[in-house]
Amino acid sequence: MVKKSFGLLPLGLVILALSLFPATGSAAGKIGLGVYEPVGNSSGNPIDQYTSMVGKKPAFAWAATTWQNSFGNYIQFDRAYLDAYRTRGIMPGLTWEPSRGMAEKVGPNQPDFSWQQIILGRHDAYITQFAQAAAAYHYPFLLRVLHEMNGTWYPWGYGVNGNTNPADSPTAWKHIVNIFRAAGATNVQFVYCFSRNDTGFFNTYGKALKRAYPGDNYVDWLGLDGYNKSQAKWRSLQDTFKPSYQFLTSISIRPVIIFEVGSIEDSSNPMAKANWITQGFLTTIPSQFPRVQIVAWFDSQDSSGLDFSLDTSKNSLSAWQQVAASPLYQYP
Repeated sequence: MVKKSFGLLPLGLVILALSLFPATGSAAGKIGLGVYEPVGNSSGNPIDQYTSMVGKKPAFAWAATTWQNSFGNYIQFDRAYLDAYRTRGIMPGLTWEPSRGMAEKVGPNQPDFSWQQIILGRHDAYITQFAQAAAAYHYPFLLRVLHEMNGTWYPWGYGVNGNTNPADSPTAWKHIVNIFRAAGATNVQFVYCFSRNDTGFFNTYGKALKRAYPGDNYVDWLGLDGYNKSQAKWRSLQDTFKPSYQFLTSISIRPVIIFEVGSIEDSSNPMAKANWITQGFLTTIPSQFPRVQIVAWFDSQDSSGLDFSLDTSKNSLSAWQQVAASPLYQYP
């Protein structure tokens, strides 16, 4: 199986993406260190810039695309998104948003992309074309779809566009995965991703969210997104992820990927972000979140202008370079 044409991907990275992992710990206790970099940088490939800045290429990197552009035309599978990483020996990931334009900018009021519309087959022809093209690509990659469905800011989120029946969420998810399976896209690994929430949220909605989980037969990775966004309410990496991590790992045995993580600077403390990075990555993740096998920093600004870039200060970048050089993050 490994002899199948996986191109320039190292064997360890193929195993990372395609093997079934044990419920605890990653291979040899190592974690894959990943990154999101915005595309379209005119001064060169962003991943090459990241590698030069950090001194080590990432093990994983991801890009994002939507189902439709802002004119309502479907966007077909584009291998260039993934080849930008794969040809550099980096495991590729793709966030695939059911939206007309980037949902973060357009907003959630897009009923065409509700759970029910997906279930009823409104987008089946497109999903099938995309899945067939993904299968023809052959190389392994991680695909994140319907992410952060436990929030209300995306068209596929709980409580918007008629998304009120928790049973519809896993049905929509399985509908998509089944199309990929029918297309023979065995190289695609599906990431079921939550936005971080506090304990009270899971106390209130935990039963509904358990019903919303499609099951381990339809999920390859458990994903988490979370940020430290406010100087007034500074949140450690442990505080950011612990309730969500505990909930997801209680309902599934799948390995965990922190798909999005970042922190702002604290204007009153020039070491705050740097300490957040070193404490979180060198202590908290290995000790508190043993099923995390990949973690990807969001090396950019978000849609509101908050800057999570790694080089917002020399201290921040130095802290990340320390993490990248740590024995914990030398996998593969």
